[in-house]
Amino acid sequence: MAAATLTAVTVAPSPALAAPTFKAPFPCGQRWTYSHHSAEVRQALDFVRADGGVTGGTPQVASAAGVARRYSQPSGAGNYIVIDHGGGWTTYYFHLSAYSVPDGAYVQQGQQIGITGSTGNSSGAHVHYEQLYNGVGQVISINGVSLAPYPGQYNQRFLVSDNCGTPPPPPTPRYLGGSPTDFDGDGRDDVVAFTHGAAADAYVATSTGSSFAGTSVKWHDWFALSGETPLTGDVNGDGRDDAIVFTHGTTADVYVALSTGSSFAASAKWHDWFAPGTEVPAVGDVNGDGRDDIVTFTHDTNADVYVALSTGTSFTGTAIKWHDYFSIAGEFPALGDVNGDGRDDIITFTQGPATAADVIVALSTGTSFGPPQKWHDLFAVGTEQPRIGDINGDGKDDIVTFTCNTDADVYAATSTGTTFTGTTIKWHDFFCLPGEFPYLADANGDGKDDLIVFTKNTTNDIYVALSTGTTFAPSTKWHDYFGLTGETTL
Repeated sequence: MAAATLTAVTVAPSPALAAPTFKAPFPCGQRWTYSHHSAEVRQALDFVRADGGVTGGTPQVASAAGVARRYSQPSGAGNYIVIDHGGGWTTYYFHLSAYSVPDGAYVQQGQQIGITGSTGNSSGAHVHYEQLYNGVGQVISINGVSLAPYPGQYNQRFLVSDNCGTPPPPPTPRYLGGSPTDFDGDGRDDVVAFTHGAAADAYVATSTGSSFAGTSVKWHDWFALSGETPLTGDVNGDGRDDAIVFTHGTTADVYVALSTGSSFAASAKWHDWFAPGTEVPAVGDVNGDGRDDIVTFTHDTNADVYVALSTGTSFTGTAIKWHDYFSIAGEFPALGDVNGDGRDDIITFTQGPATAADVIVALSTGTSFGPPQKWHDLFAVGTEQPRIGDINGDGKDDIVTFTCNTDADVYAATSTGTTFTGTTIKWHDFFCLPGEFPYLADANGDGKDDLIVFTKNTTNDIYVALSTGTTFAPSTKWHDYFGLTGETTL
């Protein structure tokens, strides 16, 4: 019986020749049984688990990539999703207990789209699944093999899912040079983790001054999907840092979830065309009005820099170019107030070998960025990870680089207002190993930015090394489970 689904008759040539290669609508490796009840007039199959697992509560996954639409029919299909795969092909998933994707989302094959339930006209939890071509039901095929003739009851035929998802594309380089994270407005920077994926949650652990409190404190339950770039900043000027996400792609929207001090409010669109494709976004107060703005680096041969200023309720400006040649591909762009005038400037680390590891700055005038100036000629070599922050508390942002190798050294060069001083000044000799993610933040609220590292991997710890103004003190553990591998942590 178990092999019946793999040896069934192949679908005859028809419109199905243009069909995607549909896979099972349940998770990879699970074994389900299926049937078609006699009263069903549609070309549908009902699936329930046959591997010892509980059907209700099991995720349903997209059997092919496409655009997902959410619907509800309490007297019939219940909560259901229709995926448009293009070329006239759609699939239906009925009786969901919950949706896992927003309406209109593009989903990949194998991506979770909902939770199996029994909503609508249903006598028990199951997957009701259909394949349609131009609105007409088709005999269901999995991996190009027809499941006909349909059995009239469960436990006659079985299907083991090989819907293991589309391998993710190579990760896009992330340039996270620094953004403030004081979400409750107490003067101490906190930490946030954006989970991405099907859950797209945001968790926050607030600083007590000597540790980060909270492991499963969810501040938002739908923010920053996979492939999007989340950042933080005080965009409305109320003293609390908010969550900002850049969707990229062809929509290139910017959404903001304002901080209430104990959670992030519902997200709202603040810009409908900014940082498209693979541009590199950043957040900072470039005009000095107390509200953080958004900046994007095209990061290509044009090397343009665009800005949209915050009004407190939206970002204004789409094609307002503030610089026409800054931070080409391969360099590491960032923002920071390096001269202490209250306006964030743009910085780029060329990240070449020791002979070409320069740091270039273009100061903000409040309406544009000035000409580029070399502020350091040997810093953040190769794959080192540079960050921006005021580590000595003088009101001017400095530069820090983490080797993040077996040496795990941390070097700093402080700002004089016109240059960065120091090349081989080591501020810590063991912080940030390979695979860990380093950051800067004023964790204890003394006005000096400290070192923070998210260990990721199997430990998921957070260590902090406080700044003394001339060095970083020994590291101590401030949290023992926060920021998993694959999550964005700030």
